[in-house]
Amino acid sequence: MSLPVDTNRDELFRWADQLPSPLWDDVAERPSAHAAAMVGGRWEAGVFKVPLLGLTYLLDPSLRTIHRAGEPDHRVSYQSGVVLLTALAKSRGVPPSGRMVTPLELQGGTLFFTGAHSLPLEPLARRFGNAPEALVRRAEQMGGEPIDGADCAVRILGLPFVPLYVLLWTADEEFGARAVIGIDDRALFHLDLAGVFALTNVMVGHLAQTP
Repeated sequence: MSLPVDTNRDELFRWADQLPSPLWDDVAERPSAHAAAMVGGRWEAGVFKVPLLGLTYLLDPSLRTIHRAGEPDHRVSYQSGVVLLTALAKSRGVPPSGRMVTPLELQGGTLFFTGAHSLPLEPLARRFGNAPEALVRRAEQMGGEPIDGADCAVRILGLPFVPLYVLLWTADEEFGARAVIGIDDRALFHLDLAGVFALTNVMVGHLAQTP
């Protein structure tokens, strides 16, 4: 028997207004002001205000909506919503150690970050492999900064307590470009592995945009 084709499959899991209710329910189990403080955000007038990759997001738990501050018509992505709600539900407010690891080095990461959960390294290498200065410029536009490492490296705050890193080796006549994504080794105090995966995808998507 052939299965029916879901003509809306490309629209599934694309936008924050499609987030499942249990993610919002998890946030509701914590005192709101405490949840905001643990993630490095604010709780004001019934709304969470949480920085993510250089932008501030407004989360209204009563309406279960997520918007970018100052951009009411911008439709927030599903993965951004996953990061924000997971952090509000889980974060323990632990400051970063400043020690970078790859997501695969996090507990359980070797098994998790494979197959469909492979890290989005190729888009970084393709986009910036011949233009490392563009990576630095875009990272700075997101509130990040260049650091020492590889041929080019940047640090960007994913969440207030979760810095992300991109290390880039540029292409030459012998080798193609290569990228590595790093994250603070205390990331799992704030996100689960699925949240880390979503955060890396959102970062790469923002970096690849032309503002």
